[in-house]
Amino acid sequence: MLSAQLAFISALIIIFSIIFYGGYTEDKNIIKRTIKKQKPKYVKTCFYLTAGIYTVGVDFPEGKYKLTAKQNYGDVATSNNVKNGIDQTLGVGYKNIASVFNNLILENGDTLTIDGELILEFYSEKVNASIAQRKVAGQEINLVAGNYICGTDFKVGTYDIELIENYGYVTVRNKKNISYIKFRKFFGEDDNQLKKFKNCSIINGDKLEVSGSLYVKLTPSKSNYIYD
Repeated sequence: MLSAQLAFISALIIIFSIIFYGGYTEDKNIIKRTIKKQKPKYVKTCFYLTAGIYTVGVDFPEGKYKLTAKQNYGDVATSNNVKNGIDQTLGVGYKNIASVFNNLILENGDTLTIDGELILEFYSEKVNASIAQRKVAGQEINLVAGNYICGTDFKVGTYDIELIENYGYVTVRNKKNISYIKFRKFFGEDDNQLKKFKNCSIINGDKLEVSGSLYVKLTPSKSNYIYD
């Protein structure tokens, strides 16, 4: 009886999470369970990523990767729980900046963030190509300077934020504590200034601020970034 009640409560939590966040929750345990149900397919892989927050097992498969900067430079960092992660700048054409990083081991549910205008190649000899794709949610909307409440002024979702013109900051503040900044990036038209950032998750009640003369477009993020 108790086990049945616990199972029922767990199911409610998962359903509530999907409704409340407007899409795939990207919870590590859910990702692992979803992938475990799939038949493994091991392949060699090579793909390119730019600025954004990527979830392993959702945006690309887990595995051991060699990273190679192909254009420009930017910071690359994994979530704090990653044992063999990365937290450094990679780039092309700078003596004091590495262009290659070997043996980055990423597991399902880990996150990896790329900043700046860096174009980064990921290569692995063998990965399980199975992933748990994100549910695409949100709306396409153009924004100028102002304050916007998620769930009121625009839909809940995970968004790609893209520069249309001019300069300024995009900031996302936590709905329960606006002094806590979840996301803050400067976008601009000049070389080496950010033009696009992928996978910014915004939940119901979060406050999104656009400052300066900035004009940006929000587009729902893809279900993943290597198979679409």
